[in-house]
Amino acid sequence: MTELYKLYRNDADKTSIEAVESIDVSKMEKIVYEVIDSYGQSGCIQDDVLKKLPQFRYSSVTARFKALEEKNLIVRCNTTKKGDSGRSQRYMMSKRYYDLDEDLTEEEKLQGMLGV
Repeated sequence: MTELYKLYRNDADKTSIEAVESIDVSKMEKIVYEVIDSYGQSGCIQDDVLKKLPQFRYSSVTARFKALEEKNLIVRCNTTKKGDSGRSQRYMMSKRYYDLDEDLTEEEKLQGMLGV
């Protein structure tokens, strides 16, 4: 489980800290991981995950990416795709699918991510 102090700023006020303590971090990490994992070798961008989890707040979802990456459960790839905002977002994928890519060329990886 992610240590709670990593989920709020050093200068956070008492109500922010209480809010963090009320969240079931393990549950949210599991939910976000399962969405990323469901994309398999194609991977996904942040917008894809947010669209699959509309019932959760933006910050509740996006805060889990770093924790999952630190736990070596997901990988943020170097390949990007434009998100809904028009800005580039890095692809993410479950570590178990990323490891399967070791024998693929960069072009093959890109084709898989783009669904070509």
